[in-house]
Amino acid sequence: MLLNTFPAQDAFREQLASATVVPVGATILADTETPVSVLERLAHDHPDIFLLESAEGGEQWGRYSFMGVAARATVAIYRDDVVVRQGIMERRLPHNGEPLNVLRDLMRPYKLAPQPGLPRFCGGLVGYFTYEMIHFFEPRVPNRLPPEQPLAEFVIPETLLIFDNIAHTLTVVALAFREDGTEPDLLAAAEARVRELLARLHAPIPAQAPRARRRIERPQFVHEPGYYKGMVARIKEYIREGDIIQCVVSQSFVGPAPDDLVRLYRAQRYVNPSPYLFFMKARNCTLIGSSPETMIRLDNRTACLRPIAGTRPRGATEQEDRANADALLQDEKERAEHLMLVDLGRNELGHVALPGTVQVTDLMMVERYSHVMHLVSNITADLEPHCDAFDLFKSAFPAGTLSGAPKIRAMEIIAELEETPRGPYGGAVGYFSFDGNMDFCICIRTAVAEHGRLTIRAGGGIVADSEPEYEYRETVNKAAALSRSIELLQRVQGEV
Repeated sequence: MLLNTFPAQDAFREQLASATVVPVGATILADTETPVSVLERLAHDHPDIFLLESAEGGEQWGRYSFMGVAARATVAIYRDDVVVRQGIMERRLPHNGEPLNVLRDLMRPYKLAPQPGLPRFCGGLVGYFTYEMIHFFEPRVPNRLPPEQPLAEFVIPETLLIFDNIAHTLTVVALAFREDGTEPDLLAAAEARVRELLARLHAPIPAQAPRARRRIERPQFVHEPGYYKGMVARIKEYIREGDIIQCVVSQSFVGPAPDDLVRLYRAQRYVNPSPYLFFMKARNCTLIGSSPETMIRLDNRTACLRPIAGTRPRGATEQEDRANADALLQDEKERAEHLMLVDLGRNELGHVALPGTVQVTDLMMVERYSHVMHLVSNITADLEPHCDAFDLFKSAFPAGTLSGAPKIRAMEIIAELEETPRGPYGGAVGYFSFDGNMDFCICIRTAVAEHGRLTIRAGGGIVADSEPEYEYRETVNKAAALSRSIELLQRVQGEV
């Protein structure tokens, strides 16, 4: 059922005179569709599709889900250049060690026309940064990725699907770019894209030939338990020697990737709903994630960091749940580690904030998720006039909760101890929007499908009194939510 279309021709003409990107769209009633059902319908035909969702506090679904299809351009950062692909055209832009400057230049021509009724995100660069991206900001930290592997991948979608999970509506938005032509042709082309996608959504799903079902296997440890425990012991030596006060190390679990990654995402959002849920299909890999933690956010020039540190399992009863929360709040080790990361976050925002605007608005709240609870704080600041989203990202990346303190020395030790590069783990997933806003989560609780393999990585913060066995078990527990998603997928396919 069609509810409305926008904009009118006169409004489009006016918007195109003052902006370079104009949203053209239609809203339909979508009480029989879900973001996942549409993803299942479209994923096969769109190599750069993404879906961004949210379960606020891990418990209540966020209002909007965003899907992007029909890439206008893809952007990949490599060691020496940035590769921009648009249709059959490919450009290689040298970045001279400053790839964020290239992203900024790519975004500079785009000015989005505001459209009443649309949510805060309506187009921009959407993608991920690997952890190794830090090499460009701190050259002392090595880039251990092979040269053929990108350090970041992004897409600029031409078409968005915006699901309103409260009103049960779906808005299809085709972005009209002024540089592509003249006013009447641009409007007609955008309206045609909207009609085409709506027709696709209303058409019956074509029958598919049955596929031979391959047994889904749970990812297994890459190393024996002694490997991780040995890293913990070595970090404690560094702490005793005064090099660092905390370091976050991780280990990998690897197995064959399931044939149907959309169904794995469907299982993951059911098993582990989180503030940042994402299915992201890039050229190099596909990410299926449920991250609880904001890395950095910028909204109308107000920056926000939300460090998470301190964990307890959810209780089997309400009474046990409250007892676990009280124990977490009273744990001196967890509190000390959390406060250290709050101080680190305040310092990072201070590099790009107006003097006197950095504030801790919430300190050590208990936030509950499906399987665990965490201590969470909220830090905000107003951005300096000469700074933008890219400056803010650089000041905060990577998150202290995935590196340690002092940050640079901790990352050098991570490079020394971890045998393989991290890739997306510990990096960031999110977007830079055309209107100057930004929202990135830390890439954790994420499965990476690449070349037929599925990799899950999990780690923990090591301090002076950490116990190797306890820290090892914590990484296993953190990986468990993704493992349970795979178990659910096995049951659905009738293979267990």
